[in-house]
Amino acid sequence: MLTEVILGAAVVLFIAYVYLQKRKYSKMPPGPKPLPVLGNFLEITNATFLDDITRLGAKYDGIFTVHLLMEPVLILDQFDTIRDLLLSPAYADIFSGRVNSYFSKHLLPNDLIFQTASDRQQYLRKLTFRGIKQYGTALKNVEHLAQAEIQQMINRCRKRNGVSFDPWDDLNQYVSNVILVLICGRRFQPGHKTLEICQKIGEAFDVLFRHKNQFLIENVPFSTTLIPQLRKACQSMKDGYHYFTETIDKISQEAKGATPNCLYTLLLQEHEEGLISTEDVKGVLMDAVLAGIFTTKPTMYTALAAMVNFPGVQKKIQEEIQRVVGKDRLPGLDDRDKMPYTRAAELELYRYYTPAGLPGPRNTTQDCSYKGYSIPKGTRAIYNVWRVHHDESFWENPSTFDPNRFLDENGELLPSEDEKRQRLMTFGVGKRSCIGEKLARVRIFLGLTSILQNFNLTRDPSEPFPQTDPSTYESTFILTPPPYKLQLKPRH
Repeated sequence: MLTEVILGAAVVLFIAYVYLQKRKYSKMPPGPKPLPVLGNFLEITNATFLDDITRLGAKYDGIFTVHLLMEPVLILDQFDTIRDLLLSPAYADIFSGRVNSYFSKHLLPNDLIFQTASDRQQYLRKLTFRGIKQYGTALKNVEHLAQAEIQQMINRCRKRNGVSFDPWDDLNQYVSNVILVLICGRRFQPGHKTLEICQKIGEAFDVLFRHKNQFLIENVPFSTTLIPQLRKACQSMKDGYHYFTETIDKISQEAKGATPNCLYTLLLQEHEEGLISTEDVKGVLMDAVLAGIFTTKPTMYTALAAMVNFPGVQKKIQEEIQRVVGKDRLPGLDDRDKMPYTRAAELELYRYYTPAGLPGPRNTTQDCSYKGYSIPKGTRAIYNVWRVHHDESFWENPSTFDPNRFLDENGELLPSEDEKRQRLMTFGVGKRSCIGEKLARVRIFLGLTSILQNFNLTRDPSEPFPQTDPSTYESTFILTPPPYKLQLKPRH
């Protein structure tokens, strides 16, 4: 009898919960009809999540609602709507929240990327910006670090004598070491465990942050124990967190106060003054590793594949490098303004491939209304950058890779205020935009131009190579082509 009463009460509570949820979100924007409990979850797969969301929103006017399990999710997929809600003074603060997720509660509870905006979060953000030297002449320090790593990479590539190889590990060495020197003042040799951990953390983050996995974890928490892939990813994140914090602390102790200026020494100073906690230090360090490696490395990987798939673009960039830089030194930051075609090609890479097609979700911090719809506090919102970057109503032939779309009639780069450049959202929008944007752009520009200065990139005819169309790639959180091999043939 008692069991029946408990079961009956559970059913009643569940029905009441469903009723209250439906009433709370009854004035949200329309969307595809959901199934009970499952919502639209079965209409979307991890491998095609980006395409599925874009397809579901085709009949709506820039804003619609999908139900992933029992959670209504607001999708923003037109430029004007995203600009209104994420950039305008009326809505930017409201849409700057973060979801109180499993990730933010259990894996990185004291970071700044996954926490809702606050005075503390803003303070840590400014510290990180200072610590990784993204301002003024300090970028020259980043340039020197990058060039040193690039030269190492070029030397390794020359020793291969044109034999085809997968450049993923070399890019991991380059991208990881630059950020690691900025974080803890030390670089690591190929094969070092620290670089392997960087790789594993990136792989784990990609699994956990695939959008469908996020909703599964939030609604079915024990999935992180039952599903082997999720369990392994969570353990890799935890192991990586402990490894990095312990390793960096060990480096500091071994240096005996002689650690060069870096993010860690800045954080320690703030900690000693009682301004931040030990956990804040650990959280920011882990954020810097994730943000500094996770997006830049696959973007570089995609860029090299693009140069193989679009040899005409590769040749024009090389001609510009030869004219501006020559062959006796590596390209530098001072060369960028003299290389409009190369910069246009970089912008087209960000548009055409759109590394983060669906950036990290926002959470509304209070109730609001928009175009007659009522959006409750705590609503998860995702904005579709892929759709904006491939909008046929704005871009001419959006499925064509064409750097010239970012050049004027005189062959000069379009100014930053031009609408085409304003519509590029590769590094996020508004208050939650990527803090490492400048650092990423520097490493991508220097890495790509230095490789093209020294090598011609061609595919290995005996190996499969990624297609030119990025919509055929699997929809991981960061869009990345499947593994490939290429040949680097020395130019001089």
